[in-house]
Amino acid sequence: MAGFIQAPLSELHAPYAPLLQTALHLVSPTAVHTALDLGCGPGLKTAWLAQHVHPGGQVLGIDRSIPQSAGDAHYAWIAADAHALPLARATLDLVWCVAAYTFFERPTAVLAEVRRTLRPQGSMIIASAYQLWVRPREWPPVVFEAWRAVPPPAGDGLGAALETALRNAGFGAATCSAYLLDPPMDDPLRAALPLAAWDDLAPQIATHLTPQERAACQAAEEAVEPEPRSVLLVAVGHC
Repeated sequence: MAGFIQAPLSELHAPYAPLLQTALHLVSPTAVHTALDLGCGPGLKTAWLAQHVHPGGQVLGIDRSIPQSAGDAHYAWIAADAHALPLARATLDLVWCVAAYTFFERPTAVLAEVRRTLRPQGSMIIASAYQLWVRPREWPPVVFEAWRAVPPPAGDGLGAALETALRNAGFGAATCSAYLLDPPMDDPLRAALPLAAWDDLAPQIATHLTPQERAACQAAEEAVEPEPRSVLLVAVGHC
């Protein structure tokens, strides 16, 4: 929903790291050839990214300045400006941008650079924490038991700005999931389902519910009121 401010960077660190790591893994392809941690800082998340690169592949970390403590010596650390990546066209398969997107002076230019450097079928994943006015649904337990898919799309327009930015940068498909960060939860479905709309959930689970359970879900959708909460948005763009 409109009217958000950026949450502190620590929101994406412990105790939220388990949820963040799982959320990133859920939407990332596996066994890619070359991956980039954009805005990597000291490389705290780069090892997670490396799990998606096949043996013999390349993992890069780019930031304005790379501290000597940055990550693992097996990765390539590059001090560079995200607005002008020192990479050739179509050289990357996967790009992560974790807790850095909102700090870019010209995010549109950064997305254009990422799109330029991604190969066909490549993916960009943006993860950022925000304070947002959201509508956290209190679904009956049956919803959490019935939903077996990956985390659902964010409801109420959450992440719409990120999806639009990705599409405008030339990504043919863009989606966004939202996760409650407060209270901290390790289970991504427990964190994501309260921020999903019943219209998105119903097509997959309504037939597994009784009429009374469906009515309870509809009531939960209609009764909830907006409130400020810490939220993790994970947006994905595919070439």
